[in-house]
Amino acid sequence: MKQIQYLILLLLFSGIVSASQANQVIDQIAESHIDGNVPDKSDFDSFMHRDLEVYFKRVTGKLVDIQYEFLRNGPTQTGIAYPKFYLWVKIFENKSLLDQGAVRVAAIEKKRFEITDFIGKGKIEQNPDSIFMVFPRPVCEKINEKIR
Repeated sequence: MKQIQYLILLLLFSGIVSASQANQVIDQIAESHIDGNVPDKSDFDSFMHRDLEVYFKRVTGKLVDIQYEFLRNGPTQTGIAYPKFYLWVKIFENKSLLDQGAVRVAAIEKKRFEITDFIGKGKIEQNPDSIFMVFPRPVCEKINEKIR
């Protein structure tokens, strides 16, 4: 991505493209990463549940059920990284709440989600600033609403 950014900056500063054209190229690249990685609507929820349950089963060592809600609507695309989604998850075993917290997941190749970060509610309450190392500020505000 850095090479693409340098090329766009070179074209911009040399006057070959305008700022508007450079921004259009950047937006098109971001959109292509979203289109190429976020599962189709028909698969999205089942893939998200599947991958969250696999992750938390591995973390807890228990058969779990997951409920999730978005902390930010839609994917967040930064550079050429995989598109990210920010969620609040509740982890249940036999309808009993085991844990809950904030999750960042990456959409990969329209086939799966990879959990990149999970910060449980207890850890957030102990160290409220910990979320700012992982989540964008508007998402942190939503997380803090969940904690209250």
